Amino acid sequence: MSIEQTLLELEEELWRANREGDGAFYDKMLRADALGVSRYGLYDKDQAVKLINVNDNPFTRSAISDAKVRVVNETAALVTYKVDYTALIDGAEQDFTALATSVYSLEDGEWRVVLHQQS
Repeated sequence: MSIEQTLLELEEELWRANREGDGAFYDKMLRADALGVSRYGLYDKDQAVKLINVNDNPFTRSAISDAKVRVVNETAALVTYKVDYTALIDGAEQDFTALATSVYSLEDGEWRVVLHQQS
C-alpha cells in the first residue's frame, strides 16, 4: 500500500474513532508531543484523548473529500482535506464543514500524528 493510501485510511480511522469515542485509538495514533488546533483553541495529546473518551457531542457522520497527501520525505507527510460531519449537540443533530490538515511522522515503522489543525 502506498504512503498516500495508508495515511488516507488512517484519517478515516481517526474520524471513526472520534464518532465511537475510541480514545485508545487516539492514544495509539498521536505522538506524545502531538498538538491540535481548532476553533476552540490549542490542545495536546492528553486533552485530545480525554475529549474523545468523554464524547460529549458525539459525531454521527463524517465524510472526507478533496483529500491531498504531500509526502515531504520517507518519514514525514501531511494530509489536507475537507470534512463534512454531523454532531449530536444537546440532543439535536447539527451539520458542520471543516478544512483539516494532519502532519504525520513515521516512527518505528508506524505513522503517528504530530499536528492536526481544523478550521
